[in-house]
Amino acid sequence: MSIIELTIPLPNENLVTATAYVLPITTQKNKAFPGIVLCAGGSFKHLSQRENTLAALAFHSRGFNVYSLNYSLLSSETGSLYPAPLHEIASTVAFVRNNAKKLNQDPNAIITLGFSAGGHIVSALAGTWATVKLASELDLTNESIKPNAQILAYPLTDLTSFFTHKSTEISRITTIPELMNTQKLVNAKTPPTFIWNSYTDTAVPLSNTLGYIKQLAKNKIPFESHIFSSGIHGTVLANSLTARPEKGSSDINAHVATWVNLAIEWAFFQFKNS
Repeated sequence: MSIIELTIPLPNENLVTATAYVLPITTQKNKAFPGIVLCAGGSFKHLSQRENTLAALAFHSRGFNVYSLNYSLLSSETGSLYPAPLHEIASTVAFVRNNAKKLNQDPNAIITLGFSAGGHIVSALAGTWATVKLASELDLTNESIKPNAQILAYPLTDLTSFFTHKSTEISRITTIPELMNTQKLVNAKTPPTFIWNSYTDTAVPLSNTLGYIKQLAKNKIPFESHIFSSGIHGTVLANSLTARPEKGSSDINAHVATWVNLAIEWAFFQFKNS
């Protein structure tokens, strides 16, 4: 395994970084691997290292290159956070695709994975990658920023459901109407989707997942969804490795932990003919 710190160019001479976990080419000549651009959660205020690192390593160990994106976060500065995170994830997908050979990466097998708030960023790209507006803002082609599939783990898709009666909080994240609820962005170009949450998640309302599923079905987007009957928000791998000390055994749930295997099986199925 190679761990590489990537520096990705953005418009206006800005930069974003990502930690890349790259698989080596061993016995199979010219082999390229599927990849995951990962956006951790953290309420747009920090990046969960349990997701950014431990989840990345879990997928990496199962045959994926993983690129953990250090996207922009809320700060004390004035102005809204978006569109910076959207520009950053789109530019990272393009960078990975354009440097596929150097990264042992299959350019046609790039998945975006978002946990919680990271799911908002991932689903925003899923709904806008094909637009002229986003591609022109980045001076990139639509095909270069296209996610081939997406995985959403206990995602935040509707800001108004999370920040109830807190319009100021929403405006700090975005003042772009279409980004306030990424369910409304689902369209015929949205990539195949794996999405899951727990029925008992009290942090991000379940409507964020169910509403997104409804739009996937309405737009005839292939998807796989799992609503587990138990589990709390932010369980990540739902095992002892990612359990938070303050949560104790509440973070460990063997049934919820099956989401990783399910997502991996689903992902490989998406690319079996690629």
